[in-house]
Amino acid sequence: MNKHHWAIWILIFTHVVFSCAGHPDRQKIRLIQAGDSFPETPLPVPDDHGHRHYLGTSAKNSFTLKEVKADLIVVEILSVHCHSCQRQIKAYNELYQLIDADPQTSGRIKMIGIAAGNTPTEASQFIKRYNARFPIIPDPRYQLYNAIGETRAPFTIYVRQRPQIQPTIVAKTHFGLNLQYKKVFEELKQILTMDVASIPKAAPKNVAAQPVVTPVITQRELKVKITALFTHFGNPVAPLKNVTLDSSRNVYTGLVDQNGKQLRLFAEAVSRPPVCIDCHDIHFIYMFDPAGTVIGFEPIHLTKYGNELWGPDDIEKMRNRIIGRRLSESILFQPDVDAISSATITSSIIFNSLSRGGSLLEELKNKGLI
Repeated sequence: MNKHHWAIWILIFTHVVFSCAGHPDRQKIRLIQAGDSFPETPLPVPDDHGHRHYLGTSAKNSFTLKEVKADLIVVEILSVHCHSCQRQIKAYNELYQLIDADPQTSGRIKMIGIAAGNTPTEASQFIKRYNARFPIIPDPRYQLYNAIGETRAPFTIYVRQRPQIQPTIVAKTHFGLNLQYKKVFEELKQILTMDVASIPKAAPKNVAAQPVVTPVITQRELKVKITALFTHFGNPVAPLKNVTLDSSRNVYTGLVDQNGKQLRLFAEAVSRPPVCIDCHDIHFIYMFDPAGTVIGFEPIHLTKYGNELWGPDDIEKMRNRIIGRRLSESILFQPDVDAISSATITSSIIFNSLSRGGSLLEELKNKGLI
């Protein structure tokens, strides 16, 4: 099988639905679609004066897409570590040139990149390395990325402005690599002529690829793994229970005996798509106590560049970085010290998953478990 056929197979494989690790049923995360309002998530104002002027943003610290001075905004969801995103940015530099050179589109169509999970430093370095002609906005806590419905990148959203206080609206989306910038330019000109009031009715529905994670082990195998983790902290008093939560997070709890004292512990099995069409799904388990302190970490299936599985040193480094952290605290990924070599995206997703721990603790508290 040649490289082209492998690429097609991988792309097909990723176009299924999202699910918790080992869960027999696949659960969808709704990805933003044409006809939806674009989320008004605050974004940091670019440091570069030219980029601020390009977007038409004020001198304040943050802005929303509604404030961008344009009729149509091309929003490119990317990761600076994604090879396809790096290829895309080169083509989109050409697209920027076409837009800027045409009197009918210059000033009316703007472009903006959202670097999901990336720090301001990473975004700045990416702009310089690839000579990005348009602003690349860091989204280190995945706030906008989560708001649009987690997706692999590159993912492009074409957003039209609406009059007065009405929110911006998605006219079209495109999943995956798109190097045909001349064709994109023609599409943008057509979208620019659309009656914005007609977009909700005219927009095609459910055409964007849904983010997906396919289970790599069965629910039974998952429970065996989690039971083994619990035994590291004491003798199990009773069988583990899967906690039913409104969020559908895959959480187990059970009591262990530590020197005659019973202690309730928890484990969450996490499965998430990477922020990159080129990367493998991310599956792992972490354990925590009633205070929300992380006490254990176990990979289910984690890979790095070249589809290589994490080795013992990689796993131990991640344990050292996250064990002892409190789920109630803001856990921000620092790539220079937290990343496993050649697995920066995977490492970032692990940290981001832990940063969601505060809401999980609230759910468990409401259940009377902590």
